[in-house]
Amino acid sequence: MEANMAASALNNVVNLNERRPPSAAESSRMLNDCRELAMKRLTGSLREMLGDIEEDLFRMAESSYDREMQNLYLEVRGKAKEKWPKVEVAFSRHFVDVFNHKMRGEMDTAMKTLAASTQELRLVEEDDLAESIATQELAARLREQNEDEWSLLGERVALLLGRSELKDEENPISPHAVCDALKRACDEIESSVRIKLVLLKQVEQHVSRALHGIYADLNSEMVRWNVLPELRSAYRRPVNYPAAPPQAARAEGIPPQPSRSEEAGGDLLAFLHQMMQVPRRGQPQQPAQQGAVPQGLTSVPDSIPAPDSRQVQFIDSLTEMQRLSTLMNEKGRVDGLPDLGQAMGTMNVLHQIRANGASQGIGQLDAITIDIVAMLFDFIFDDAKIPDAIKALVGRLQIPVLKVAMLDKGFFSSKAHPARRLLDGISRAALAWGDAVDQDDPLFKEIAFIVDRIQSDFERDVAVFGDALNLLNAVLAERDALAEDMAERSAEIMRRRETEEIAWIVAGEAVMRRLSSGVPQGVRRFLLDHWQHVLKELHIRHGEEHHAYLSATAMMDDLIWSVSPKTGSDERKQLVNTLPGLLRAMHHGLDVVNVPEDVRARFLDELVALHSAAVKAGLGGAEALAALPELEPDEATTAGPAAQYSVNPEGELFITRISENDVQIEEVALVGAAPSAATAGDACMQQVSALGRGDWVEFRQDEGQSVRARLSWVSPQRGLFLFTNPRSPRATSISQEALAYQFRTGLARIVTEMPMFERAVNGVLESLSVN
Repeated sequence: MEANMAASALNNVVNLNERRPPSAAESSRMLNDCRELAMKRLTGSLREMLGDIEEDLFRMAESSYDREMQNLYLEVRGKAKEKWPKVEVAFSRHFVDVFNHKMRGEMDTAMKTLAASTQELRLVEEDDLAESIATQELAARLREQNEDEWSLLGERVALLLGRSELKDEENPISPHAVCDALKRACDEIESSVRIKLVLLKQVEQHVSRALHGIYADLNSEMVRWNVLPELRSAYRRPVNYPAAPPQAARAEGIPPQPSRSEEAGGDLLAFLHQMMQVPRRGQPQQPAQQGAVPQGLTSVPDSIPAPDSRQVQFIDSLTEMQRLSTLMNEKGRVDGLPDLGQAMGTMNVLHQIRANGASQGIGQLDAITIDIVAMLFDFIFDDAKIPDAIKALVGRLQIPVLKVAMLDKGFFSSKAHPARRLLDGISRAALAWGDAVDQDDPLFKEIAFIVDRIQSDFERDVAVFGDALNLLNAVLAERDALAEDMAERSAEIMRRRETEEIAWIVAGEAVMRRLSSGVPQGVRRFLLDHWQHVLKELHIRHGEEHHAYLSATAMMDDLIWSVSPKTGSDERKQLVNTLPGLLRAMHHGLDVVNVPEDVRARFLDELVALHSAAVKAGLGGAEALAALPELEPDEATTAGPAAQYSVNPEGELFITRISENDVQIEEVALVGAAPSAATAGDACMQQVSALGRGDWVEFRQDEGQSVRARLSWVSPQRGLFLFTNPRSPRATSISQEALAYQFRTGLARIVTEMPMFERAVNGVLESLSVN
């Protein structure tokens, strides 16, 4: 029996030494067809990926805490948008050139650089070296990601070129060739190597997907052309396959583990394939045995079978369960019964489906699909960060999600799958609610409507999820537009108030610089009570450099000089000549702020007395000026803001409420804090500085409840933060010091939550890797 099995195995092996290559003319035609197909498909992929690249770079800039990296991502985005048509044309040209060079057996200059020895690389410019190394690494990753199809295609291309062995860098359609053409095309950007490397990194995932489809189609064409049609994926490793694992790992018999960066959000089924074959540390590596799989999971088949009658029947039974759930929800609403659908929403019905007879007889891959989807919902239901109402809502999608996972395995491997994006969209929408979900909120009702629509409409057409995602995005876009409008109106009010505050501070400093112990109290009070307002208004209207503002500051100098003792006849004559212009300037300024006539008259009467005393002081000595009675200063004039509060050394929050038209704003400031209470080096101040527009912060209120708000605007002048929430008509303006105080005292925290489904994926992967 063993002899028969060995003979059968030998019959299935392709003897590569007995390959009969096609004629030279046939080989040339086939290779040219391969070149044209690959060039057109890759160029088309480049054309389609620009929008995604722009969106990804913008999202990376928004989420980065490093200002330098934010600027880099935005610069790469701008350069790519501007130069992309040139990049597409250049890629097509360079791809054809590289392909032709390699088909003729020539190694071009760029590839010689990549294959150079360490000693030769020392002679390369530092930027060129960095770019060459990055291109090498990119090619290696693309090869690894497409290894199943590329290994077959590489053998077939080698046959057409009449070669028994063909290194990747010699193959005209290898990932090395594609990366070389990409690198040359990115030279059209005409920027620093750092910008090019960021762009290449963004291109990678899109090119990888395109390559996999291209290689698969080329393999199909090769089979149709009868080029090694019996070749299967049990391939020999090419000459330059990456080195074996480190010695320590080989000694323990442990195959290389997938990196966590590759696992996160990645292909769950592929990862499970790998995990099934990884022995536990310390155990010898043995052939896989039936049943040697993590507890609770079914073994994975070697290939994905086509849908059969068992799967069709099982999906039909799932559809019946789905309809039953919809009927229960509708009956509860009509009869006024409790919402049984929501009550069952947080129960994992997939485990029950797996355990009962409904799933008996289905294929191995479908069984493992049920296990994985059930585990995903386990993590969602156990996630303390997800409110119960959202869990119940998402729980209604258990059966539709299971069906889509069975019908479309891209659900597991692609983050961009509409079903996954829908779940994460619901998660992002829930950020505005926090722990307290308002089920009467119009947004919650819209999401519930979308869930109900999926339950009622989805049978086998996965496009239903795409329609649901578009509807959700439209709802969120409408909500965000309303929130953006409110944020803009609130920001306009804050900009105006900030301008007024800055003008008031500048005006106050201008007044205080001119006040001294020698200035009569009546003039001091006039400048503080009235003229500071004049300066503020002129600063708002015109700025500090305008002649109107400069004339107003000159008026203060003239006024203070006019009431000082006049010791000589020249000064007295100058006073007489100055007074008409002084009074005109004074009345002009007071008109700006509409000071009443009776207030002006009282000051002018006092000013006449001060001028008389100044003249007499020059004639009769300082005693005449000292004899002039002075009014006591008002408490409001002498008491600064700090004197109005009793605070602790760390300061206290002072809240001012503003209502203008239909906009409500709470201004939060920190008052009375000692200088040592908050410094620029403080960790909480660093948290504040790292915040960017779109970040969410949760604030704890006096009643113990928490509310969330999104950073919508940052003042460029004073660094004030404006927070809004689409669910609330009230905005909150917070100074940086006040926000750092709230972080320090636990009154606020930054909300940094990964989307719900991605957390579940990571949880499943972590659980599988532990097992």
